[in-house]
Amino acid sequence: MKIFKPILIALSVTILLHLISVFVIYALDHLDNAEIQDTITNLPLSFSLFFIPIFFSLFFFDKNKSKVENIFKPALISMVLLSLFEIIFSVFFRNRPHFSYFDATNFRVFSIGFFISFFITIIKILANSNLNKKITNYENIKFPWRLIFLIPFIASTIYSLIIVIASSAISNLVTIWFSSFPLGVILTIISFHFFKKLNNKNRNLKIVSFYVVSILIFVAFWILSHLVFSPFIRSANNTLFMLIVPSIVLFSPYFLFIVSITHLNFLRIINNEEKRQLTQQSFESQLNYQQLKNQLSPHFLFNNINVLTSLIEENPKKAVQFSENLSNIYRYFLEQEKQDVVLVKDEINFAKSYLELLKDRFEIGFNYSISVDEDAKEKYIVSTILQQVLENVVKHNTINESNYIDVKIISKNNFLIVENNKNSKLKTIQNSKKGIENIKKRIAFFTDEQVIIENTEIKYLIKLPILEKL
Repeated sequence: MKIFKPILIALSVTILLHLISVFVIYALDHLDNAEIQDTITNLPLSFSLFFIPIFFSLFFFDKNKSKVENIFKPALISMVLLSLFEIIFSVFFRNRPHFSYFDATNFRVFSIGFFISFFITIIKILANSNLNKKITNYENIKFPWRLIFLIPFIASTIYSLIIVIASSAISNLVTIWFSSFPLGVILTIISFHFFKKLNNKNRNLKIVSFYVVSILIFVAFWILSHLVFSPFIRSANNTLFMLIVPSIVLFSPYFLFIVSITHLNFLRIINNEEKRQLTQQSFESQLNYQQLKNQLSPHFLFNNINVLTSLIEENPKKAVQFSENLSNIYRYFLEQEKQDVVLVKDEINFAKSYLELLKDRFEIGFNYSISVDEDAKEKYIVSTILQQVLENVVKHNTINESNYIDVKIISKNNFLIVENNKNSKLKTIQNSKKGIENIKKRIAFFTDEQVIIENTEIKYLIKLPILEKL
């Protein structure tokens, strides 16, 4: 069930973090009886502090929903539940002296719950982001300067306010903000250029490594800046070692926020660039397709006028019949030019008319049969594509009383199949294969299915993909 995996992950991460905290306390030489007792007493609260936001972030995440909904829904639920749990725990179990419902402790729980939920959701969003593989060159991707300053500005303001309110040290607000903001701007620029230069080889490993290394480096810079500019910190801690671990815990979320939000905005810019390129490619494809269609009409007319001219000299009566059929077919052809895709049954009816035209021209030298399933007739195919195929049959074969051509049109496995025997013309035709290439290009605009051709010494067969829908 959907609930078990989030529970298992949240439980595992929470236990792991608690084990790490025990190791940290031991490393700082604070693992005495009082510390152990205090840890055990507050274990339900600390356990819920991590378990609740991690669980709800994983449980409510839906890749089909917007980023805002994915982020704020579990975060708000986690904040409310953690605040209620902290109040209940303090009143009925901890019996904390001088307890008030909304104090610094409650605010810290409130804030930590939000940030844990926020970061878990960001990780899920990044893990489910698909980078466009077609955009291989990111050199032209620009990151707006307003974001370079806006991201660290918002992060520094929120983070400094949280620290100040939670510690009731308003005098440190300016110091905290001005030590965080410049580092945030630098990290934003570095992060963007890292993602811009990143290739697809071992991409995920490189991203995780960048997150970890960059955050640790910038936390170290933050610690150094506080050691230089804050006498209070230097006097309050006997050794640098005792400052490192608390600082990593306290300041890492700020830099994690900077990197993750920069990463999200980078992906957003890439997605916008992808949409722009796809729109441009679609526009170019439409122009190319229209150009292909425009080539068909005069080509069709030119070939058949030549036939009509020769028939007028040889058989005026047949020429009249041929001209009537040509007129009807060409009228239909012009109507279908307005549509890119038509029903198979309409294309088959058009093909019958065109085949009759060929039969009038070649008489007993040309025969045809059509057998198309009723289900296939209600599907779709590229308009006038059969006319192009049949033109190629006439172009490449000798057709007369002694050398007959038999054309078969059938449907099978979602393909419309045109097959004919071969009476290749003795004179070599200088053929650029433009006819077949045009057929393939036209079909490629509407489906990824390939045109299949089987060409042997005795027969020629072409399979045209049938489209399920428009």
